[in-house]
Amino acid sequence: MKNSLILIVILFSGFSFGQKLSIQGTINSYIDGKTTEPLFGAEVFMKNAREGAISDEEGKFSFKTEAILPDTLIIRASGYYSDTAIISDRESVNFKITLYPEFVTDEIRIIAKRDNSSIMRLDPRNVENLTQGELRKAACCNLSESFETNATVDVSLADGVSGSKRIQMMGLNGRYTQLQFENIPFMHNLDQAFGLASVPGTWISSIQITKGAGTVTNGYESMAGLINLEYMKPDNVERLFVNGYGSIQGRAELNLHGGKQINDKLSTAWFVHGASVKAENDRNKDGFRDIPLGDNLILMNRWKYSSELFRGQIGVKASHTDQQGGQIGYDRYSNQSAQNLYGVGIRNTNVELFGKTGFLFKEDLFSSIGVVYYMKYNKLNTVFGNRTLDASEKRGYVNAMHETILGNTNHKLKSGLSFVYDDLVQTMEDNLPNDTIQRDFNRTEVVPGIFSEYTYTGSRSIVVLGARADYHNLYDWQFTPRANYKYDLTEHMDIRLTAGRGFRVSNYVTDNLSLMATNLPWYVDNDIQPEVSWNFGGSWLWDFKLFGRDATWTADFYHTFFENQLVVDRDESSEYIRMGNLDGSSFSNVFQTDIKFQPIKRFEIKAAYKFLDVRATTGGNLESVLMVPTHRGFVNFAYESRNLRWNYDLTLSVFGAQRLAKVMRPDGTFTEDNVSKPFPMLSGQISHKFKHFEVYLGGENLLDYRLENPIIDAENPFGERFDATRVYASIFGVNVYAGFRYALEYKKK
Repeated sequence: MKNSLILIVILFSGFSFGQKLSIQGTINSYIDGKTTEPLFGAEVFMKNAREGAISDEEGKFSFKTEAILPDTLIIRASGYYSDTAIISDRESVNFKITLYPEFVTDEIRIIAKRDNSSIMRLDPRNVENLTQGELRKAACCNLSESFETNATVDVSLADGVSGSKRIQMMGLNGRYTQLQFENIPFMHNLDQAFGLASVPGTWISSIQITKGAGTVTNGYESMAGLINLEYMKPDNVERLFVNGYGSIQGRAELNLHGGKQINDKLSTAWFVHGASVKAENDRNKDGFRDIPLGDNLILMNRWKYSSELFRGQIGVKASHTDQQGGQIGYDRYSNQSAQNLYGVGIRNTNVELFGKTGFLFKEDLFSSIGVVYYMKYNKLNTVFGNRTLDASEKRGYVNAMHETILGNTNHKLKSGLSFVYDDLVQTMEDNLPNDTIQRDFNRTEVVPGIFSEYTYTGSRSIVVLGARADYHNLYDWQFTPRANYKYDLTEHMDIRLTAGRGFRVSNYVTDNLSLMATNLPWYVDNDIQPEVSWNFGGSWLWDFKLFGRDATWTADFYHTFFENQLVVDRDESSEYIRMGNLDGSSFSNVFQTDIKFQPIKRFEIKAAYKFLDVRATTGGNLESVLMVPTHRGFVNFAYESRNLRWNYDLTLSVFGAQRLAKVMRPDGTFTEDNVSKPFPMLSGQISHKFKHFEVYLGGENLLDYRLENPIIDAENPFGERFDATRVYASIFGVNVYAGFRYALEYKKK
């Protein structure tokens, strides 16, 4: 009997010891009688078992232990009084702990200024964050004009007649950079050509620019990088904000937004943007408008709900653009045959519905479920002389993700499902001098996907490994692996490495809409395949002291190569433009280095140099890609007065030589200037702040560098040799603008 009793005790003791105890919770630091904030880096461990964890940036911790109970949980952090808790049973425990400073004064005031642009040090990816302060260094009227003081993203005119702009990142066309707002992908297909103008700059609170393929949670389309926008949120937007803008180009804009706190859980915000260009400009006297006339109206309303265990956001956005470019006097709404003028007409209508929902768990603070969804309807009608495009798109996107930890907060796992539906209808008609061609390019994409991503956070390193599988109804299964690694060499120096695959379905019409501004016929190969690329790269960052003040020096290199690519070949023949699958190699090598420092207080200097080697096989040879400068230099000077009321900004960018398309003139000769000359772009702005009011005066292209003859055969726009696509710099020249900002700060209930 005695032996049996001992055996039972041993079995129960062994069972008790083998069953792991789960301990989790949050740690806050005491500030005053009512306020606490998350405490990062606090140690939590069992006294006897000697197992534990360290709290993360949100003050959360979690670990499992095989401790023999009862045992004592010890919580300690440098500069705080330690705390303890007795644990006597094996039920999962969820603590809420507050540590008190060893030295408490009546009031502590900490004043700090956030950098307008900085590398996000805690992110394993190479992410540059641009705040509203950086965006306000320039007029920043829309997204395409938000990168004037940034060296990573290049912006230029797409052609000489439509006024649309294109971006380049890592030397590659903007279609290889995934654009998203608040982690919701947007600007696909029809938005590619004119979508940048549909995002007013005053609506943006920050922009994150990621170099490399990124992570699988954002989808499969990121190839060269990712640009994420954060709009103003309903719970922290101004009660009323008004921005007015006017320029010598004849462009006028008005932006308004405001927010209201309905109650402690619900808030809303509204946004209005209106822009108009009424003045006809033709500085080079070629008979074509330098800037299209037109109007643009954008509206948005969003709501946010927040409770202890639920977060929800929903919003709707609508935009309408109506522009007219081309020859002076052209009117899209008059009789076309009677006018006999070359005209460009753009009518773009877009309606979007977007939302997010998030669910937290009271029993498990480290697990959550989030769902994002996005729907849009886009209608686009364009006219380029005798070429027209009528297109519509219906798109739906859902991404559901579960996030949790594995054992403790050093190991995190994200897993989810996504679904994309895209119905695209396009009809392009070419009434060319010798032929009329109609192309119907319609497709419906249905793409369900599944993904998972693991993150390990160590004392000096972070590793992110992810993969996703998507089934495309037209192109079968697509597998997308990606990896990111960050290692802290010292407290002030780190390196980052990235690798990943990208996949996108090309749309040869809207991806190359600017080529409608030439009368050369398009020859499109049959069986166009999706574009597939691989991106590899690394970056280095060093925070150090220069002139006794903080300075940052970064350098990075990225290599992208394509397994397949939609290649636009203008080297095969001067009689047509061929579009087809890659037959050969295509790659991009990009090196960039930046330095930022303050030689004196409140005076900041940013300088950068970028080298781009971007090539593709065209005309049977490996050639430099058109319209990509090999070198770019950049320097920005920013000074803020002692009373913080005056701001002065000056930015100089120097663009190196770039290859241009070789085009035949009407007399049968070819253009000789097929490599552009290096050119500078200088811009500056002065602003003065009052209590609620701010005025600014600025100039773009202050050195007045412009293309004198951007259009070939402008005298005969309906002829075979008309070409307005060799545009790489300004047509109008120097632009002077002025504006104001008025803001009533937000007050929470």
